[in-house]
Amino acid sequence: MAMTHVDGPGWVDQRTSPIMGLFPIAVEQYLNSAVAVHAPGVTTVTTTARYFALHGLVAHEATRRDLDDTAARDLLRRSEVVYALACMAHRDSSEHVGEWPAPHGEDKLRSALESGAVDLTVAAGHGTGRYSNSSWGFLGAYRGSEMTLGILSTDSFRTGEAFDVAPVSSALRAVVDLASKATAVSLADVAGLTDVCLCQARFSADGEWLARLFAGRPHDLGTVAGVLGQTQQMIAAAIQTTPVENLEDLARFVMYDPQMLTHGHAGTGDVWRRWRGLRTRAESVHAWRLLWAHMCDALTATGAMTPALLAERLADEMPTGSLRAYVDDLPAVTDAGGQPLPAERDASVSGRADVDRWVAMLLLGGQRHHALNTGRDTPERRGFEGPAGHPLGVEELSPHWVAAATRSWADRSVQDLAVHLAQVMVNRAHRVTMAKSRFRRSDQRFIMPVRVVLDDGLVYRVHGEVARPPSLRWAQLMSMSRQVGLLARDDNGAWTRGPRGALLD
Repeated sequence: MAMTHVDGPGWVDQRTSPIMGLFPIAVEQYLNSAVAVHAPGVTTVTTTARYFALHGLVAHEATRRDLDDTAARDLLRRSEVVYALACMAHRDSSEHVGEWPAPHGEDKLRSALESGAVDLTVAAGHGTGRYSNSSWGFLGAYRGSEMTLGILSTDSFRTGEAFDVAPVSSALRAVVDLASKATAVSLADVAGLTDVCLCQARFSADGEWLARLFAGRPHDLGTVAGVLGQTQQMIAAAIQTTPVENLEDLARFVMYDPQMLTHGHAGTGDVWRRWRGLRTRAESVHAWRLLWAHMCDALTATGAMTPALLAERLADEMPTGSLRAYVDDLPAVTDAGGQPLPAERDASVSGRADVDRWVAMLLLGGQRHHALNTGRDTPERRGFEGPAGHPLGVEELSPHWVAAATRSWADRSVQDLAVHLAQVMVNRAHRVTMAKSRFRRSDQRFIMPVRVVLDDGLVYRVHGEVARPPSLRWAQLMSMSRQVGLLARDDNGAWTRGPRGALLD
């Protein structure tokens, strides 16, 4: 009888598909989760405030017209196309004021306009010429925030308890009506919809409703609106107390300024103090990212080396001497009264070579673990590493872990510590890759999110790394606040209160 030999599961593609995964050493887990709580209502991809209102109005219309999901999606996509075209038409006119985020899908709509009016069926469809690849358009970027703020329901595409149809309908009804009736739309067709442009939200009825929503309710302690309101008041206090032109200026106020805790609104709740811990924790997260990106850069795209050799290369960029002496040479993180000092911005740190500076930042973070406050569960500490016993507070690469490593390696050389840190990062990246890898049924492939591969005693680079500062969502929150008139920028670029800034009192 004939025998058939089968070598492995022949119905499975045994190759792997490496992709450029996010957070390769997973050092930002606690920070990201805490930021989501303390900056509710925005994410890194929520850029345009009036989409919050538009999505709510479409959901209201879908319920009023008793539309099923397919029809609701179609109305949403058509409305987003019309809204984008209206913004584009106004921005091209002399009446447009200032620079604002572009509407979603603009690039594809600009391309479609080269052939004449935009066919709404094509642009809002799912084939060639579509403005968005997602079935729900750009709702996915906003829906989580819209549910958090109560604009949309958490269980279906319908409005939530915070949605106010009257001001939104008065401002944006023309967009949805045109989307419902038109077959093709040109820029001339929407030239009369000047009031729906993003630049007009500071003066519009829906903009006022959004401003009240984004201002929060700081005295409603323990609620989303309470946390948002306290965060907004902290930002408003910063721009009234010190010149704030960028996020670094805001960071200095939050981390170090004594007035941060003496301002009249500072005692409303403990959110301000938790932000002090959060922003300080971000210093350590960024330092880890910078070190990891530097190690990735040391690996050429076509070469490989042992982890030990890679670690030695990192160590060669550190000074000689004991770790104890190195730590003693760092600036103090607090004064005699416990007030945080700008150690991370001290010239003795900022003037160092890259790797030396980043390692110093990590060790300062370890010292903040002890000196940020005097209690185990004070607000600053809860922002810095979570409440007492939080598992992410003591995990590998956390400030708690760095503080313990500093004590353990105090009598070894600082270069030995650098070797240890490099080896830990390589091993951690490998574990993170394995934990995130998955089998994709659609094409029978094993998907591996990876930047650097550890294989058979060698490490090599698959994708490079860019060490961006961790997002605290301040930029998004301040942008939204500016769009709806809570904040503004003066002629010199400094942040000020906007025409609706009194809502932040």
